[in-house]
Amino acid sequence: MGLYQKICEWGTDAKFVPHGKKCDLCGKSVGFLNTGFWSVNAKWLRDGVICDRCYKNFELLSKFSSKWIPKELRKELPLSALTNGGWHALRVQDAKEVLEAPEKLGKEELAAIGPAYTSIFRMRNATFIVPTALQVGVARAKRLNNKLVLFGFVQLGQFKKGDPVLILDGKQRKEATVLEAYVFDPDVPENDLEVVLKANMGKQCLSQWQQGWLVLDDEEKVGRNTTVIV
Repeated sequence: MGLYQKICEWGTDAKFVPHGKKCDLCGKSVGFLNTGFWSVNAKWLRDGVICDRCYKNFELLSKFSSKWIPKELRKELPLSALTNGGWHALRVQDAKEVLEAPEKLGKEELAAIGPAYTSIFRMRNATFIVPTALQVGVARAKRLNNKLVLFGFVQLGQFKKGDPVLILDGKQRKEATVLEAYVFDPDVPENDLEVVLKANMGKQCLSQWQQGWLVLDDEEKVGRNTTVIV
């Protein structure tokens, strides 16, 4: 152990991560401010260090674990580490399996529905909007009035404005169209539905691993386990 490493570990009471360290999951840099004297900021698994992006992906998958993990797998390792909050203790090899699971399970689910589907959106909550002309303009206020808005994350593929989608609500299936789509960034202050509707900016697209809102051309209530596919 070098003197610099000893000083860092003594001064921060954290396991030392050398400068230039690569994420043990994706191979990208873990970031300068997670190494050296700032090793206290590092994100650890049981036997490896991960970057901020992989860490956020794990938090996302854990947050939505009841939405995308089939019931029969929620108590089985390694996916049970997401449902019980213990994913930080996973070994690197098991963590890689977890990160591959959303795409693998998603493709299996879509294949059972039909060969034309490529994308899955998992809903966390739903609401209806009644925007005013002052907020969004006369034309958009009329078009968006009382429309269904789903908040969730994209498990697989992508969803964009204009996409024809299929809403899966239990045994019910109904078609709809994505009127607008907005990304939710938890690191941006005041990034809520009202703000993004007013701004009406961005690519109007949600991609895999992103949270956000889908504004749908639908005015009926949906159940809490609703899924949208395209």
